[in-house]
Parts: sequence; C-alpha cells; structure tokens
Amino acid sequence: MNTDTLNPAPPSADDRASKRMLALKYAEDGRLATRHEMGDERASLTNSERIKLEKPGPQVWRDIVENYSKNGFESIHEDDFERFKWVGVYQQKPKDGYFMMRVKVAGGQLNNAQLRGMSAVARTFADGIGDITTRQTIQIHWLTIENMPAVMDVLGQVGLGAKHELFGACGDICRNIVSSPLTGLDPRDVLDPTEFFLEANRFFSSNLDYADLPRKYKAAIVGHREGAQCEINDISFYGVQRSDGRVGYGVMVGGGLSTEPHLALDLEVFVVPEDGMTVMEAVTRIFRDHGYRKSRKHARFKYLVADWGAAKVRAEIESILGRPMEDAERTQSGIRGYQDLYGVHPQKQPGLNFLGVPVVAGRLTSDQLDAIADISQELGSGDVRLTVMQSLYIINVPDANVAEAAARLEYIGLPIDVSPVRGGVVACTGTQYCNLAVTETKQRAHDLVNLLDAGVKWSESDFFRVNVNGCPNSCGQHWIADVGLQGCTKKIDGELVEHYDMFLGGQLGDEARFNRRIKRVAAEEVAPAIQRAVDKYQNGRAEGESFAHWVARHTDEELAEIL
Repeated sequence: MNTDTLNPAPPSADDRASKRMLALKYAEDGRLATRHEMGDERASLTNSERIKLEKPGPQVWRDIVENYSKNGFESIHEDDFERFKWVGVYQQKPKDGYFMMRVKVAGGQLNNAQLRGMSAVARTFADGIGDITTRQTIQIHWLTIENMPAVMDVLGQVGLGAKHELFGACGDICRNIVSSPLTGLDPRDVLDPTEFFLEANRFFSSNLDYADLPRKYKAAIVGHREGAQCEINDISFYGVQRSDGRVGYGVMVGGGLSTEPHLALDLEVFVVPEDGMTVMEAVTRIFRDHGYRKSRKHARFKYLVADWGAAKVRAEIESILGRPMEDAERTQSGIRGYQDLYGVHPQKQPGLNFLGVPVVAGRLTSDQLDAIADISQELGSGDVRLTVMQSLYIINVPDANVAEAAARLEYIGLPIDVSPVRGGVVACTGTQYCNLAVTETKQRAHDLVNLLDAGVKWSESDFFRVNVNGCPNSCGQHWIADVGLQGCTKKIDGELVEHYDMFLGGQLGDEARFNRRIKRVAAEEVAPAIQRAVDKYQNGRAEGESFAHWVARHTDEELAEIL
C-alpha cells in the first residue's frame, strides 16, 4: 500500500500554526479567548492539543504500516493511540491489543462490492460482526494492529478506507457526512444533494487544513428538512424551495448531544447549490479558528454557537465570503422529526420500491451482510443505504421482486413488517467493546424489543423510539428518544448493579425538545416500566397526540409514579 497519500511531508510547527490557524484559546472563563502565537504557550496546551501539534493525526497511518503492524501492539507510542482515531481506529476494551475500526460511508450509500468488502473484513480479520452506527457508517471490532494494512487494502479495493477517503471517521475532524438514506428516491426531496455531500466528505477527509479542529465536527446535507436529524448536527444543510421556484439550502448550526445537549440554530439564510461548499468551508473555518481549545469539555462547536448566537455566526460567514447572504423565506411549519420507514414503499421511479429493513441495535453478522448483498444484487440494483437509526434500505426493487426479497430477508432474521419498537430501538456499543460504557446495550436492546413486542399492542402506536446508551456520552442519542436509557450503576449489598436513568419525551422537528430524566430503574425493570408508560399513553392520549406531547403535560412526579 502506498502511504504517501496519507502522509505528505509534515509542515513545521510554525508553518502549521500559521497555515492551519491553530489557535490556542485562553480566557478567564476557560473558553472564550483570542489567538496566541506558538512557542512559550505550548506548555499550556491540553494533552490532545499537544499531540495534534506535534504530528498531524492522519500521518499516523505511515507509522501503522511501516512500524506498528510489523512490531506489534507493544511497540505503539502512547500518543499515537490518540492519533489512530484520524484513520478510524480506536482501542477496544480492555485495551490489550484489539481495536475497533469505523469506516466512512458518505450519506450511508454502499454499492454491492463495498457491502461485500465490509463483510469480508469482519469475517476475515474481526469477529464476524458489523455494527451500523448512528452516522451511517459500519463499525468492526476485534482487529489487531498487525492486520491493519491488509484490512485497509481490502477496503481500498472497493473504494473505502484510507486509500480513498484519507482521514477516518473519528478524531477532531469532520466526521462521516450524513444524508437521507432515500436521497434520489424520495419525492419529498427539493433537490438532490448527492454531489454536494460526496464532494464535502472527500474534501474534509483529505485536507490537512481541516485535520485539526477543536473537537469532532458532525455534518448533515439533505434534500429536504426531514431527511436527517438536522437539529443535532454541528452543521446541517437542508433543501428548500422559495416562492419564486428557486431551490437551495437552509443552514442550521450548533447542534450536538453528549452530556450537555444543544439544539441547532437556524441561520435563516438561503444558499444556492453552487455556493454550498463555499459556505460549509466558511463555517468550518470559524470552528477551526475560533473554537475553544483550552477545555476538551467545551470544545464542541455548539458551545461557540451558543455564546455567539446565530446572528454573529452569520455575520462572520459573510465576512469570510466578502458579501451578504440571502435571507431565507419564512420557515415552513409542521416538520416532523426524522424517522426510518420500514416495509415496502414505492420510489419516485415508477415500478421500483425500497424495502426498509429494521436492524435491532444495528448489529449484523457477516453471513447476514453477504445475504443482504445477494438479495440486493439479485432482486434490486445491488445498492444499500444505511440509516442514522442503525438500519438499512434495499433500493430499486421492481414490483415483481418485492415478495421474494421480503421473504428472503425474513429467512435471515430481518423481517420488514415489524412493530414500532422493533424499528425504533437504537443502541451504542456498550460494555462489550467500549471502554467508557458501564452497562451492556446491544443484547439489552434485543431483550427489550422481545419483551415489549409481547406486552404492548403496538398497532395503536405509529412511531416509538427507545435509545439505549451505556454511559452519559450519548453515542446512542438517548436525549432525542421517546424513551432514552442512560446506563449507570448502583451499589446494592456491596456490589455494583446495572441500572438505567430513564428519560421520557424527546422529539425532533419544528417542536424539537430533549427528554427529561424521570427515574433510575434496575436494568431488568426497564421493559416493564416502559410498558406501563406506553399503556398509560395509549389509554390517556388525546386524538393525534404524540408520546412527547403526552409526556409534556405530565409532571416528573406523575411520570415517575407511572414508571
């Protein structure tokens, strides 16, 4: 493998300080600040900032290929474990020689060869498991450092991984850019954003100028407002059509979850499609040059946006562009939060359909991945779309092939006619692989679905999200769910026992709100508690009332009593 694409000659610290505007931020509150020169200030760097300054993260790939893969786990320099994230690699629990790799899949769009390549990596080099993530990527576990070059060669042969996207799906960079999994198929699309998100994903994955952001940076680019979870991304472009017929994008900034969730603010601008990349680069420059670097806890773009406000962010963009931006028209109302569509649905192309395939907690085996590739190739166009709810779509299935495709999916354990909870469960990695988690999540999600399917009359409910998180960091996005579960432990008789803090009433859309923490419940009591809440909701809701609205008109004390 040629490592040069990932490893251009490293600029000096002074060059990078100037060229990449690596601004150290200092102020009395520990967050707001001005730019400082390098030199004496280096002693005040956080460890993460020091590591990035001494060697750009993407350049660790050369070390992996030329040194670590040959000399083994014990030869890895401690600082390079942090840099591994820039090529999509994390240490896996229990940090004794095994790794997780996350592979960028722009917009969740996988062709047949890429799907088979992912399966081959999981089967040959890992434990035969591929997990779909909430950013439309696939995560593979139990990789070793010795096999990393071979893994990347397999991915490179199908147009994925370091050979093509250069930087990985982790690190202080632009993460995998999400889009609607139904892009190009959905009649609701105002415009087709495919060219935009593919260009943006490649540009920000291969440009050292943007390889050192203050923290992770998450983007969505969609053809209509409900096509992704625009409210929780650092930056989102969504398709709009003006009254004069012109189409373009609205822009939202400053969303994010983790331990302190923020809803994105709309900049109330109209961006013509040909200006999309220019505006996105301007916003990313703002984050790079003004984002907070003194504290990792407050380094996300959402904190800068919260302090500045939408008007100041817009003014700074206009300063970079050298011209004013066009005002948006009145924001449309009645926008629902994102949701996957399961079962069989007609595409805008006559005679073709997409099949929404729920994957509980996003976990697939290599055998299932290969079977999905066979089904999509033989009965559709061969292409698959991953979703932000950890599921997938098989697309371009002719009418005559629908029944066979559905039957074959059910045979491999992926029925498409399911209850709202089976299609609405999301779960992070959990204690099985993650060093931060304190509770198990994937199997817990499966058990939860089975119990709730048996105990609730789901025909009365349209859509229901249960998001399971193994710690407070919200990789499982518990803040936005009807029922969010945040893993924790409680000491009982001298032993730590798995519990979950239960949050109720989250939703996205034009009435977006985060859910509320109601009660801490032992892990085995979670399913009965949810069942009681759903029963109360179904028997006491007003006509057309969502679960989130029902929760909103009850006090925490009332809800705790129900649980």
